[in-house]
Amino acid sequence: MQNNILTVRNVDKTYRRGVHEVKVLEKVNFHLSQGEFVSLMGPSGSGKTTLLNIVGGLDSPSAGSVIMDGTDIATLGDGDLSSWRNANIGFVFQQYNLIQVLTAYENVEMPLMLFNLSKDERRRRVLTALQIVGLKERANHFPRQMSGGEEQRTAIARALVTDPKLIIADEPTGNLDAAAAANVLDLLQALNAEFKKTILMVTHDPEAALRAHRQMRLHKGALVLDPAQGARA
Repeated sequence: MQNNILTVRNVDKTYRRGVHEVKVLEKVNFHLSQGEFVSLMGPSGSGKTTLLNIVGGLDSPSAGSVIMDGTDIATLGDGDLSSWRNANIGFVFQQYNLIQVLTAYENVEMPLMLFNLSKDERRRRVLTALQIVGLKERANHFPRQMSGGEEQRTAIARALVTDPKLIIADEPTGNLDAAAAANVLDLLQALNAEFKKTILMVTHDPEAALRAHRQMRLHKGALVLDPAQGARA
């Protein structure tokens, strides 16, 4: 792997609950390289989703830095952070988060509405993304007309459509049966191998984690890296 696309340095996250402080993350350090596929595991409450939210600009660290392509996103204001997130991050969630009254095409198109693109260019990008995930023929179907696996593949197309630098997937197979989960993991691997997409995936499934180049583990807010995976803290 070459060229770090992301550096997480000494990241802490503490929440206040009344008079009490709850430390969720403590001194987390890691790098992601361009084109790398990394999985993140850990027990419930270990801070996995919090870490993903910080990396993706949905939350801010209490201390430390998150640097992508020379920009420390921890220093950005809300407006700049929103623009940065839209341009750089594609999100895939366990619950799909599709809008039920919109077709697959319209769901995938939504992120592009934030950019100054012509209707023809939006259409080209949406159909390309749907073709990549194997759902071009389902473009006019609503989520209720699709299987769970198809809904998640639509969500992946939505994450892809802006050509993000980093795809963040939070338990992308958590709601799927074994066959649909395998299809989604095959797709993520293909996006990484064929399109050189950098992927950070949280999963509870050890077999899913092994699809990645490298596995990381959180335990009580601290990152435990397996030396056998060649981690670079």
